[in-house]
Amino acid sequence: MATVVLGAQWGDEGKANGQTYDFHILPSGLVNPTCLNLVGSGCVVHIPSFFKELEDLQKKDLDTEGRIFLSDRAHVVFDLHLLIDGLQEGELTEAAEKEQLTNGQVAVAKKSSGGAIGTTKKGIGPAYSAKHARSGVRVHQIFNKEELDRRLRVLAKGAQKRYGRALEGYDVDKEIARFDVSQWARPTTVMGPRRTDWQPDVPREAAVLCG
Repeated sequence: MATVVLGAQWGDEGKANGQTYDFHILPSGLVNPTCLNLVGSGCVVHIPSFFKELEDLQKKDLDTEGRIFLSDRAHVVFDLHLLIDGLQEGELTEAAEKEQLTNGQVAVAKKSSGGAIGTTKKGIGPAYSAKHARSGVRVHQIFNKEELDRRLRVLAKGAQKRYGRALEGYDVDKEIARFDVSQWARPTTVMGPRRTDWQPDVPREAAVLCG
């Protein structure tokens, strides 16, 4: 019999044997040494943060080897999405403040967060928007340099058209190069064993799914 737990998260932290672990991208099922864990196709993932979180867990002597997998159908959160997230939050706040000023609520407008969503500014919303617009990049596509290059440039061009000078500091070539030279974009290195399409690679016994 297979046991599958969907969305098994403790929020931002979990405890095991008196040790505290922080979870943001990774499933908290990693604290159970018998669990296999999958970041599924419904998730969006900032790849550098994925590996940073793994590194932090390993520094706390939590063995994750062979127990964490990333669906190759999950969508990638780029640094571009992080920037857009902050810009969208600012726009909502500004719009709400203008509306309050129009209504004569000057004092409140200056102090209130207005229409701000309260996002973590980690690019999650913009990445999901790109996913649903079919303009995003899936994990398996970062292994194809030409496709990654083309799709990310299209994303960047659309964002720069929308936000103009507010994105002047973003360098699409630098972000593309980051994936070209980093270990997670090479199938033969650390990303390879953790990338899965679920069916052939991950046994279905006792798995924890995120997304």
